Amino acid sequence: MEMMPSEQNFVINVGANGKNVEVFAAEKGVHVEIGYSEGLEEQQTRLTIKGTIRDKVSDSTPVHLLLFGLDNTENWQWEMLSSVGLSSIQYDKGEMINIRAYLFLYAAGIFGILGLFLLFKNNGTKRNYAKERLLEFMDGAENQAAFEAGKRWFFIQDRRRYWNRCLILLFACGSGLYIFQEYLYQWFFLNSKDHIGLVFMLTLSIVSLGGAFEAYWAKKHMEVLTRENRPLTAAAAFLMEAAYGSYWHQSYCKKQVHNAAVGLARAGRYVQALKLADHEWKGVEEKKQMQLAHSNLRQVCFLGLERQQDLEAEFVNQKQLVKKYPGLKRMGEALILLTTIKKAYMDQKFAQVEAYINVYCERYPDAYHHIPLMPIEMKVYEQTGEIEKAKNICSHLLSYSPENIAVREAMEYGTCTYVESPGFLKDKTGFVLRMVMTGVLGFYIVLLGSVMFLGPHHWGADETEIYDETKAEKIIPRINESVTEKAEDESMETEESEAEQEPTFEIPASQAPGIKMDLPKDWNGLTVRKEFEGGCSFHQKKSYDLIGDGVLFYLQVYTDCSYVNLPDYEVWGYDGSYVYVMSRPTDVTFYMEDSAISEEYHNMLREISQIRDTFRIQSDTAKYDGYEFVFPNSSHSMLQEPDLWNLSAGRLRIAKNEIYARHGRLFTDEELQKYFNQCSWYEGTIAPEDFLENMLNETERFNIRLIQEQQKK
Repeated sequence: MEMMPSEQNFVINVGANGKNVEVFAAEKGVHVEIGYSEGLEEQQTRLTIKGTIRDKVSDSTPVHLLLFGLDNTENWQWEMLSSVGLSSIQYDKGEMINIRAYLFLYAAGIFGILGLFLLFKNNGTKRNYAKERLLEFMDGAENQAAFEAGKRWFFIQDRRRYWNRCLILLFACGSGLYIFQEYLYQWFFLNSKDHIGLVFMLTLSIVSLGGAFEAYWAKKHMEVLTRENRPLTAAAAFLMEAAYGSYWHQSYCKKQVHNAAVGLARAGRYVQALKLADHEWKGVEEKKQMQLAHSNLRQVCFLGLERQQDLEAEFVNQKQLVKKYPGLKRMGEALILLTTIKKAYMDQKFAQVEAYINVYCERYPDAYHHIPLMPIEMKVYEQTGEIEKAKNICSHLLSYSPENIAVREAMEYGTCTYVESPGFLKDKTGFVLRMVMTGVLGFYIVLLGSVMFLGPHHWGADETEIYDETKAEKIIPRINESVTEKAEDESMETEESEAEQEPTFEIPASQAPGIKMDLPKDWNGLTVRKEFEGGCSFHQKKSYDLIGDGVLFYLQVYTDCSYVNLPDYEVWGYDGSYVYVMSRPTDVTFYMEDSAISEEYHNMLREISQIRDTFRIQSDTAKYDGYEFVFPNSSHSMLQEPDLWNLSAGRLRIAKNEIYARHGRLFTDEELQKYFNQCSWYEGTIAPEDFLENMLNETERFNIRLIQEQQKK
């Protein structure tokens, strides 16, 4: 449309027999607002176009607008109804250029380029080392069977990944094409952001779907080591993945090389495993989780090679890593416990070995974690005279693949009975997923093709008409009135002021429930809150601004029992293994050179007890009587020896017996019974002679044994 304005503002009414009518200004100086009115007749829509001329002189320069009728049929009709503020309108009605075929070819080209990129990405100097190690692996005659099985496993998983990526890529290209023709033109051409959220959500869904499939295939690729327990086969598969896999990042290659080294170590190839693991190792520059896994792998190799000094050094390194990076605590506890078992076995502490193994196997019941401990467990039973148990362990161990060094060592006691799993090279779940996705995409491609090529794309024959100005004062006010009435009828939402809102705090970097607490009103504007791993701290703002300190108190959640070593702490609440601890600094943290700041700091310290009264954990099972315990979480978290070093004999006695008291045990010792009767949580109902040890869980039994050992010392 070419319009000649007679006023600074203009309004045009257009009638159409479909709702998919859009408009954008071909002139950058024109601001266009679009609104729809009630239908004139059945299936008809009125489009009201409001325009404001910017930086232009009326009656001097024509204004150009484009109207799109996206009904996509030859039956689409429209007509000019009225206009205000224009002296004349000339419009050309014709066919819109069909760019869909070009877009389709463009998407196909992108798809082809990315496909070729994936195909040839397995070349490069970074892969040469993995290829060399793979050739060495192939040269060993004893490795041939494992190499062939590993190669089959790699090809199966690699084909699955390629299929997944190609389908996702095709879906992404096709969806992007459809989104462009249906929605994105409104963003690029019409300056409308109404559909950006839809585009974002669809893109996120595509990426999430692809990521879920990638994670699934990555997990399946690990099963040859974890579920099938075939370390040599796994080493071959992981080396092939590092040498020829279609990965994107070098960190992934390093991870596959590490997995291959783990397989070699489990097969007893310690020298090869060390050589593979240490290649291009960058030490502290590596990711912290990889550092811990690498240290554990080296420790296993040093143990097999009987390099005691190097073994001790890696054990110390693991402890330092866990202490330095709290996020490694869960993984580190497992590795340290495993090392502790082996050290206790070497020191011939068989009772301790058995207790630790029970705890370890309760946490990690799968065969992958159990196999390295089975020879130790078997020999412990032999040493303690429990021959029948030792035979059962040996029989169980011999049912796994002889690729494990533990199985080969046990073969001197009997014959290996391992049989390859019938579904080892089959994946029913993956097959179903592929079939479903193939069917969906097949339907999608047919639908896309019909939309892109079979539908009509004409908007009518070319024609040019001249439309003279008509008065529309009777139409426009009615539209404006309906919009105004709707706005007045809508209710207004009010936001709660900050002063009335209850402050909610989350414990960062933790799965622990969040907390709520009220700070004193006179603290408003006087505090600074800082977050750290597992907790937060509150500072006096004036001291913080001057010296960067001014700590009032720390609030931290613990999943272990190490908080007992804090010099000044209070347990504010607990929920299972999570203990919420408030602690205060032991030295001066406030700015001392200003007496007013010092006085304010000490006044704020005295008000911390008010905060404790409002402290609440966002969990239905939380409790707040933790001050009545030595260890509120000793039924859920394993104690460590350092947790007991600073406890007196009396506190150790209470710590041990509070585990029994939680289960309602009565005590023959009057002093103990009197003590627990004063505890709000205690309900004594079970006589000492009726109390059974199986009422305790493995963690509680372990903690009792550890406390008893400390009591003897």
